[in-house]
Order: sequence, then structure tokens, then C-alpha cells
Amino acid sequence: MKTFVRVTLCAILLVFMLPHQIGSQQAANRNFWFLNNTGREIHNVYVSPHESKVWGKDVLGRATLPTGVGTLIIFPPGWQTSCYMDFKLVFDNGTEQLYEEGRDVCTLHAVEFDASSSTGF
Repeated sequence: MKTFVRVTLCAILLVFMLPHQIGSQQAANRNFWFLNNTGREIHNVYVSPHESKVWGKDVLGRATLPTGVGTLIIFPPGWQTSCYMDFKLVFDNGTEQLYEEGRDVCTLHAVEFDASSSTGF
């Protein structure tokens, strides 16, 4: 009887989780590794669709990103549908650097940022 209950509970959980996981996989196509090789500590990272004139929220939150360190950028389900993203970095001294190349994050696994440009991998 205990085995039947366990199998039934697992089947129910699987049925409820499957649609959520499929949606997450579609949104995860835009997730990528962000690597800071700017030579400076980054305090804010703003991401925006290339066609937008408004910057999104700071994706680092309270965290900072030292030079030579990376982080995973995860797009929540339903957030923007564009694959082409621009970036605004704000450094520890308050200066800003724009990267407006329109990187196709749907086809990239990583984007490396240096002092004046970005490279997608």
C-alpha cells in the first residue's frame, strides 16, 4: 500500500510540474553567463531589449561583480520576448558603459564584457 501511495504522489507531482518545466525551458533559451572582464567592479547591470528605449531593472540587485568574475543572467518567464539585448553597466565609481550591439542571447551561452565592447560565445 505504501508503494502505491508513493507512486501515485510522484505521478501527480510529475503531471503538475511538467507544464511548468516546459515553459521554463522556453524562457531559459535566453539565459546566459555574464562575464566581467572590464577591469572594474560592476555595481549595476541593466538589460533591455535592443528595440527598447527604456532600461530594465538592475539584474544584480544588491550584489556586485568584481572583474574576472561571472554570473548567470536568468530571464523570468514572460519577461520580454526579444532575443536581442543591450546592456548598461554601472561601475563602482558611478561611471556607466553602454553595450548596444543587440546581442542575440537566444543563441549565445555567454557574453564577455571588456572595457569597451562585448563578445558573445
